[in-house]
Amino acid sequence: MTAISKKEGLMRTKAIFSVFGRKLPSGKTVFYYQCYDPKGKRQWAKSTGITKKTEAVAYCTRLFRDGLLIPEQKVPTFSEFSNGWWEFETCRYIKWRQLHEPFTKGTVDIHRNSFINHIKDYFAKYRLDEITPDVIERWLLSQSEKGLKASTVNLQYKTLRLMIGEAFRQKIIKNNPCKEVKDIKSEDFEREILTIEEVRKLFPADWASIWQDSVIYKAHRLAACTGVRIGELRGLRGEYVFDDYIYITGQFTRDGYVPNTKTKHNRNIPISPVMRQELEELIQINKNGYVFSDDGGITPVTTSRIYRQFDRALELIGISHEDKLKRNLSFHAWRHFFNTLLRMSNVSDSKVQSVTGHRSMRMTEHYTHFDTRQFTEVKDVQAELLSFNQPENVDGKTRKLIPNKKTIEKKKPAKKKTIKTKPAKKTIAKKRASA
Repeated sequence: MTAISKKEGLMRTKAIFSVFGRKLPSGKTVFYYQCYDPKGKRQWAKSTGITKKTEAVAYCTRLFRDGLLIPEQKVPTFSEFSNGWWEFETCRYIKWRQLHEPFTKGTVDIHRNSFINHIKDYFAKYRLDEITPDVIERWLLSQSEKGLKASTVNLQYKTLRLMIGEAFRQKIIKNNPCKEVKDIKSEDFEREILTIEEVRKLFPADWASIWQDSVIYKAHRLAACTGVRIGELRGLRGEYVFDDYIYITGQFTRDGYVPNTKTKHNRNIPISPVMRQELEELIQINKNGYVFSDDGGITPVTTSRIYRQFDRALELIGISHEDKLKRNLSFHAWRHFFNTLLRMSNVSDSKVQSVTGHRSMRMTEHYTHFDTRQFTEVKDVQAELLSFNQPENVDGKTRKLIPNKKTIEKKKPAKKKTIKTKPAKKTIAKKRASA
């Protein structure tokens, strides 16, 4: 056997190829060669068709020089490549992602549905290198012609984009066609937020005239004052409610509790004394369990109950079901309302991003610590918002919703005290022990 090899110092490396003879039934000896692919896997022996060793070696050397020694690997079809995708047990991509930027079960379910119902059959027979930008564009057009919303089609395309991107990362294909294909244009619509007068009506002094029970009433009050997502609200536990802020560190979804937020960034949100008192009334019952609960904090209230009472409350203040749909009002409307309210109240954009969780890398680096005394404007806005169900002032005038900018600027924050974003373990342990 003859081999051409490379040496680096005293370390021996694999031969680029090896040449050996095989005696055929006719008695003739023909030389074959073996080599390794880029992944280090040994290839099947191939015939040179040459009967002289030196000529066979020269032949293989020419093949190696011209880049033809190792024939191109067969590119799998999309069906072959996608076998087992979007299943936790069999999908290597999900396992890889869990080590870097984990998916939630809900996200995987969405991708699996898109793959099974809209992608799998369409691309099944294509080889991965046959899926060109034009092929993808035709698929997007076919999905749009089915009457699907642009946002729905773009969500499906995101699933395909992840799969093709993984094929490119694994070097199964040389180019990623998705880099040349953009999302289709989404339909434009304006979301109308609740007006200040409407919010006043939703939170009257006689709350029972609008809401069926105090737990849901307080849940919506907290959402209006903090802009938390519904999963974050349901996942809030008594152990994460502190004197003047709440710590958002997880969410409760249809699959149960998930120990991280949608953006994977935990955050603190300041709360006013009035809001803290309302939460304390629930904590007295549910201890360190879920704050908004009917079974002692074991499980949170259901989303359907939160939605149902919100719809009923809107009807009672004069917003019909048709108007609700037209204005796109839902529980998430509280998030838009709070965000807009803070900006109207001259709270800086950086602080708005910090409490709402709309994170950017710059803000992540900037807000590495949290001090509620640096967020007095946010608490001022909450105090005004929660005063809706209080009697009018002595002079008969209604309290202003938007704090005066000059008043805000005159407030001098106390000496800066650094408090870490994540509550200390001793603090949480102490709260649990006292429960």
